[in-house]
Amino acid sequence: MAYLRLLLGLVIALPLWAGTWTGTLEDGSVLKVDPETRRPIRYFSRGSVRLWDGTHRLEDGSVIIVREGTVVPTENMLNAWQIAPEPEPRMRGRYCEQLVRKTCGFQQECARDQPCLLAQQLLRLERDEQRQQSPEAGLYPATWHTSKCLDALSNPAFSTCTRSTPATRTTDCGKLVSRVCGEKEQCKSSPACNPAKQLLYLETQERLESSDPNEETAMGQECARAEKNPFFTPCKGEKP
Repeated sequence: MAYLRLLLGLVIALPLWAGTWTGTLEDGSVLKVDPETRRPIRYFSRGSVRLWDGTHRLEDGSVIIVREGTVVPTENMLNAWQIAPEPEPRMRGRYCEQLVRKTCGFQQECARDQPCLLAQQLLRLERDEQRQQSPEAGLYPATWHTSKCLDALSNPAFSTCTRSTPATRTTDCGKLVSRVCGEKEQCKSSPACNPAKQLLYLETQERLESSDPNEETAMGQECARAEKNPFFTPCKGEKP
């Protein structure tokens, strides 16, 4: 059990762009395991299927274990996942996950709110549909619910989570809005307040599509530079 925990810890630490592991099962069929999902896909003459839960013997006599649809990684897999770097996948096109981020918050600040609960339900339904797709469709094939999530991203009923917590990362554009509009929006009539909010909106869109929502974005850099622009004057306590 300690060995399993160690392996799982190593997998979490691995970069998501690591290479796919490929092996040969005892019957000669090819097995591939993606480092991001750890789903085992068996390829044979008539097509491909996901490998079922249990213990499976490889051509070289070693075994792999599948639990709840994912592989318990072996040393060979860990080695394969540390080579052949490729560009990190992004969230573009993964609209249900974007919707959950938007409504629930990047740190799950609004996890109990109705828009978040509805978004999570759409994500579960999308994943149920994706599990029924052919492996050739890719890791995140578009489904009927994917299109519904895309529509929901512009639906006012799926409002953006604006609740903040001590754990919430303050972004460059968030800092700019607080600086220009005021912590309690006491300077919301300032000419620079709405432009700052527009920059924050664009930064949020970039973060929704990013693999890591906490990485610096192009719009975040613009907001950092905007703090030195005399147009974005600090709020001086004007009352709403």
